[in-house]
Amino acid sequence: MRRILKITGLFIFLLILGLVSKTFFLHSKQIEVTRASLPSIDNKCIDRLRGAIIIPTISYDDSTKIDATTFAKLHKYIGKTFPLIHQKLVKMIFNRYSLMYTWKGKNSSLAPILLLAHQDVVPVDSRAWKYAPFSGYNDGSCLWGRGTLDNKGSMISIMEAVEMLLKEGYTPNRTIILAFGNDEEIGGNGARKMARWLKEERVKAELVLDEGLVVTHGMVPLVSKPVALIGTSEKGYASVELSCKAEGGHASTPPKMTAITILDQAINRVLRKAPHSMIAKPVNDFLNYLGPEVPWPARILFANRWIFDPLIIRIYKKTPSGNALVSTTAAPTIFQSGEKENMLPVSARAVINFRLLPGDTPGLILDRVRRSIHDHRVSARLIGKGGSASPVSPVNTDAFDLIHRTIRQTFDNTLVMPALMLALSDSRSYAGVSDNIYRFAPYQMGNKDMERIHGNNERIYIADYKKMIEFYYLLIRNSK
Repeated sequence: MRRILKITGLFIFLLILGLVSKTFFLHSKQIEVTRASLPSIDNKCIDRLRGAIIIPTISYDDSTKIDATTFAKLHKYIGKTFPLIHQKLVKMIFNRYSLMYTWKGKNSSLAPILLLAHQDVVPVDSRAWKYAPFSGYNDGSCLWGRGTLDNKGSMISIMEAVEMLLKEGYTPNRTIILAFGNDEEIGGNGARKMARWLKEERVKAELVLDEGLVVTHGMVPLVSKPVALIGTSEKGYASVELSCKAEGGHASTPPKMTAITILDQAINRVLRKAPHSMIAKPVNDFLNYLGPEVPWPARILFANRWIFDPLIIRIYKKTPSGNALVSTTAAPTIFQSGEKENMLPVSARAVINFRLLPGDTPGLILDRVRRSIHDHRVSARLIGKGGSASPVSPVNTDAFDLIHRTIRQTFDNTLVMPALMLALSDSRSYAGVSDNIYRFAPYQMGNKDMERIHGNNERIYIADYKKMIEFYYLLIRNSK
């Protein structure tokens, strides 16, 4: 017995020694940078952004509601506001209102860089806003208005940086292509047409950078410093419609199961049998970058993931945002049934929206839903536009390092980490144009700020907007 205890004790000692030793050799993946020379940016840039914000380029799901004249007005405005871009860059128009500008570089043998943004914004309920959503109100510290965050802030700051460099007489080594879609919020047909043209022209880009993740404050657990997250992939998307029919009748003599209860039971079966959780490649890369930055003893978990990954998954699943990183999620979003309070409904319809981890496909999800329901009375089908997760872009490339380095030069004391993006963007259309597609917008945000994207009282801090211009200015200058 003593011998068994000694052997067990020795094993535990060696295991602990191994865990601690491996943790000791966990090194930071952050790039060391020297301070960059940043341009002087005055407050007139806010007036120029305001000029774009007050033009209500709203995309509606019902295309008959879209006012195309607002996009024409925006194009006229940016043509007047950024004259050097329109004099020196080659402009092309796709899908009637999507814009592409090509800035020829000095070395045509170098692959170009694509900077993406979109012109359109989502609808608003102006009654819920402190200031009118298209007033572009400047309160001295913030500019208010729909599009300041999503995504005219990115588009106009890119144009500010390019115009500034043109005024300096700068010519990039690489060709820089600006691509601004007009309908990202309703599916991105403009982006698809621009991407298709680039593929037909056999353009292979060094990198594509679109909107996406941001510089976060207080949002990454165990890390006190700001963390800039670069999306290397975005989750897939699938909506499954469930429907059933039943006998109608009077509500005074209800049967055991109605159309509503049949469908409710089916939904609950689907939710109970959600796909298993896993650490997909983008999240694996995130954890590899995160591990060296967390304090002891938590660092032991990240240094020894061969044993602690199941625990990390359980921890992440405890919060909605964490669960979304390690799971294909299912959310019932629509339930429709009944017409009158005292009548039994003859049909019911529901929609469950899924966000897919890399490896899942809409077809696989539909099969799982049908197996989970196991009820001949309920039918299931895919609806709307969906697709698998985007390809995962690598983190061990010069393209990723370019973004990483530029972030560290622009935002002091900020850590950089790859991550999985939960939402969708125009970047999905550019698969095939580049192997290095990243999703990062140089906004600085906390939890409360995130709520304003597609929400009420959208606004951007003036100081943060100037940082955005600095980022794109440096990114272009750094792209050797």
